[in-house]
Amino acid sequence: MTLDEVEKTVRIQALEVDPGCISHGITLRQALVLPERITITVRIVQNGTIKEHNEEVWLVGCEPSDSGYRIIMREDGLQFGLASNGFPNDRFPVFVGWYGSLKSAFLAM
Repeated sequence: MTLDEVEKTVRIQALEVDPGCISHGITLRQALVLPERITITVRIVQNGTIKEHNEEVWLVGCEPSDSGYRIIMREDGLQFGLASNGFPNDRFPVFVGWYGSLKSAFLAM
């Protein structure tokens, strides 16, 4: 997706969120940022072994603090989710989960 396509997708989905709706002390409007591509680490435990890989996603929102949640969007624009800081030595934010819509991801913060 291009930056323009991401911005359009976010704008359309943001219309579904009541402007007065607050999550973690902020409104969606306060959380939204200019979209940018970021790398996240997807970490899972499988058969007692930690497996991880990095993925490119779009950052579309975040909490004001550096340690807050980040709202992310898949490259295809079909899923919004969250990432957060992982362990102190993690290079990238760590994937939390996909929540479907922008509204669902925002409310899950």
